[in-house]
Amino acid sequence: MDILATALTPGEKEAAIAGGAAGATIGMVMAFAVVWYVLTVIATWKIFQKAGEPGWKAIIPFYNIYIMYKIVNMKGWFWFLLAASIIGSIALAASLPANYSNMTNAEIAAIDWGRYPGVLISIMVMLVIDLWGTIVYAWRTSKAFGHGAGYFIGLLFLQPIFWLILGFDKSKYSKKNLKK
Repeated sequence: MDILATALTPGEKEAAIAGGAAGATIGMVMAFAVVWYVLTVIATWKIFQKAGEPGWKAIIPFYNIYIMYKIVNMKGWFWFLLAASIIGSIALAASLPANYSNMTNAEIAAIDWGRYPGVLISIMVMLVIDLWGTIVYAWRTSKAFGHGAGYFIGLLFLQPIFWLILGFDKSKYSKKNLKK
């Protein structure tokens, strides 16, 4: 006998089925995310090994980014981008309305942001700096592993896929390629 048919009203039954479907969807998305993360760590491990770095450094958050910037000879950029994001976040927080954290979404949407130019300026500066850093990083990564403009475009717009390709392909790392 169907327990749902006897214990629940038709509306409750539909809600239970919808809740189960939502839970199953969230579970599938989480499983995909875990598999994708593991593949990315493996690819990063292999990229580090190609560049002469120990692969275990790929599993340490933030340090792995520093190592990758080091591999493409952008250590100074790493510290600059980190400092810019911290300073930009502080500037953004300082330029928000004083009671911003206690506002509802409707109240935030109703704010005349023209009265707070610091918010827009902070966001624009952070976006420009981040975009420029991303472009330079993708170009230098492409060059360091012997690839050209096409691979650079792939790293820029389809970074996760091209990152996996870079980890598992036969390309060789050469710091000399960065000087060309």
